[in-house]
Amino acid sequence: MANKRKTDLSRHQRRQKEKGLPWGYIIPAMIIIIVVVGAVYVEARNGVTTTSTEYLLAPAGQLNYPFTCLGSESLYLHIHPWLRIVIDGHNVTIPGAIGIKNAVPAGQGSFGETYGGGSNSCFEPVHTHDFSGIIHIESPTNTNYTIGNFFNIWAESYAYALVNGTIQRPIVFNSTDILGYTTNSTYHLILLVDGQQSTAYGSLVLNTLDYCSAADTASSNPCSSTAGGNPSWNGGTSPYPYGTGHTIVIEYGPASSV
Repeated sequence: MANKRKTDLSRHQRRQKEKGLPWGYIIPAMIIIIVVVGAVYVEARNGVTTTSTEYLLAPAGQLNYPFTCLGSESLYLHIHPWLRIVIDGHNVTIPGAIGIKNAVPAGQGSFGETYGGGSNSCFEPVHTHDFSGIIHIESPTNTNYTIGNFFNIWAESYAYALVNGTIQRPIVFNSTDILGYTTNSTYHLILLVDGQQSTAYGSLVLNTLDYCSAADTASSNPCSSTAGGNPSWNGGTSPYPYGTGHTIVIEYGPASSV
């Protein structure tokens, strides 16, 4: 009799198991699906269609910009410096849409997604459109803008910088710190302007350091996607007096290599 009860109980348990859902398999599968869909959503929301982490955007910052956010881009002062940041020999991608409030994806270019403005957008006079490192100075006045201004605008645009697409770093730059990488007895930081070391750091004026010209049309050139043409100076009433092709590089690494 006892054996019969055990047999009946075993059959009942099997029937219950067959009727129930295999949650041990379903729950992990649902988690995987949610993660994948979430990643796709984030990339779509940021206007990034590439699978590379190089062109992902960090979450938005506080957007307390240091300059009046302009309803349109002015060409009175229109200059394109080129900034590169090199950490331990690796280039750091400077994101698009720095200094553009409510930026709108405008399509893929040679350097990832390009960003412009929509009906609710405004522009800091110093901003970026893509991931090339080209800085756009588009201002209605002859104000001198510095690299320190650019980093302040970057820090207000995004909560943090992304290094190698995933490493979250504070957006800072001074004589001893670039993106939270600080100098010590073995690691040094230098600012190179046209290949020459500078001690200007945050005070470096960008207005005299245009990189792009109308000749820079190759798709591999950082100017090609969003910064074609020659610089505009004084509303076009006088030619740009400082030439083009200037470079700005911030390098951090072992003393022997910087």
